[in-house]
Amino acid sequence: MGDAALQQPVAWNKRFKRNCYIYIIIYGFMGAVTGVTNNTYVSYLDLVSPKMVQGMNIYSAISAIIMSLLLLYIHKVGYKKVLVISPIVSIIGLGISLFTYNDAAVATAFVLMSAGVGMFDFVYPLMFTSYVPKEKRVTMMSRVMYVNLITQAIVTFFGGKIVVWIFSKLHGVTYTVASKLSADASKLSGQVLTDYIDSYKSVIYIAIAFTLCALVFAFFLKEKPTDYRETESERAERKQKFNFKGLFTKTVVLWIVFLALIRCGALLVVPYFPIYLNNFLHIDRGVVSTIITLQTVAMLIGYFFAPWLEKKLGSINSIGILTLLCVPLMLVMANGALISPANVAWIIGSILFVRSGLANASMPIQQTIQMTFVSKDFRPAFSSVITLMQAGVGILVGLFTQFFLLKRPSGYATAYYWTSGFYTVACIMMMICFHKYNRSLDHQKKGAKKDDEASDKADKKVAVDTTANNVETTAPSEATDTQTTMSQSAGTDETKKS
Repeated sequence: MGDAALQQPVAWNKRFKRNCYIYIIIYGFMGAVTGVTNNTYVSYLDLVSPKMVQGMNIYSAISAIIMSLLLLYIHKVGYKKVLVISPIVSIIGLGISLFTYNDAAVATAFVLMSAGVGMFDFVYPLMFTSYVPKEKRVTMMSRVMYVNLITQAIVTFFGGKIVVWIFSKLHGVTYTVASKLSADASKLSGQVLTDYIDSYKSVIYIAIAFTLCALVFAFFLKEKPTDYRETESERAERKQKFNFKGLFTKTVVLWIVFLALIRCGALLVVPYFPIYLNNFLHIDRGVVSTIITLQTVAMLIGYFFAPWLEKKLGSINSIGILTLLCVPLMLVMANGALISPANVAWIIGSILFVRSGLANASMPIQQTIQMTFVSKDFRPAFSSVITLMQAGVGILVGLFTQFFLLKRPSGYATAYYWTSGFYTVACIMMMICFHKYNRSLDHQKKGAKKDDEASDKADKKVAVDTTANNVETTAPSEATDTQTTMSQSAGTDETKKS
């Protein structure tokens, strides 16, 4: 009986668990918003401010800087305040873009929208690392990501089709005619173009409604300072004061270099998927939405298999092998214009489906393992540093695309060659430098199980002592303190390095 009891899984703090599932709901709504901002919203901006879109990565970098500053203060203000402010900022950004076509105003709107929506991608690794027991972390990371992707896929699928349907109503033509007109927006002018732009605005209003839903649910979160801050006892155990010198270890620096290379490759192609498909390959808007949706479904499937991949291949091998498998597919994408118009949609769509599934299957693993490189107080700063890195990379890539790569339409295809190179170098470097961390998550789970068993034994000893010495007044206090400590440790990370 005693051995069986020790093998029971660690108890999950009810408040921690409740907050995690509330966040999953919030992130689900924000997935729906992303289904608009990553697809129809980009096409809308390309219509009203094409110059801004060419340098879109620069403005994404500015929003990343804003996010990095907010992340620095998370361990002071907490998760809830950030999750309340972010939707408000997103709504303001989306609202501005609806009522002006001025390049500077549209750029400002894009920065606000990107910062507000993007914060949700950075908060959940921090929250879940603190709230979720070690043995459940990869599973919960996968769960929050695939809920986000389910809603994103649904809205992406219907987004382009809603645009075409509203366009057909505004212009007084059939859906089929409107769909053909949407295949090449450069040929539209006058009232036809105005109707087409107005049809996009309807979908942006839907995104605003989803953002409001996320804001409402953010108020239901219940947190305490110990959720996002190390306690004095935890600091004493770690024996290390918070400073940036302690953050920039060799492991952290090499990981940031790896992420920077991956980021360079991703920024050259991912933001421009809708433009590449619609404007360069001339696939009509409704079909583009279907292709982007299937890509999102592939990401969802990849997330679902993440825990299995981590168990079979290990953390580092999963990330490296899956990313390298994307390279041949990228090279085919670079030559999409050579495919016959009759077949281009299904061939490119299939390639994007496989590429997205492979590239994103390891994302939950990556989000989990990188947070184990630093302790709790360092995690917001670590996320902030990653965001600043992404901002710097975004500015460089934005300048490269605006003034060189995308000066010609063929640049949207050439970008896939560049991305293939960045992915190859990054993965080789990571698999060499981080091979020793391949099974580090397994070691942490085993360590967590041993700690849980030790805590159970200590708790039983206290209970026995309390029964034997029930006349002593100090015994109840000791038992209460032990239970409190165990409750906290059940929902928060160990701060020792494995």
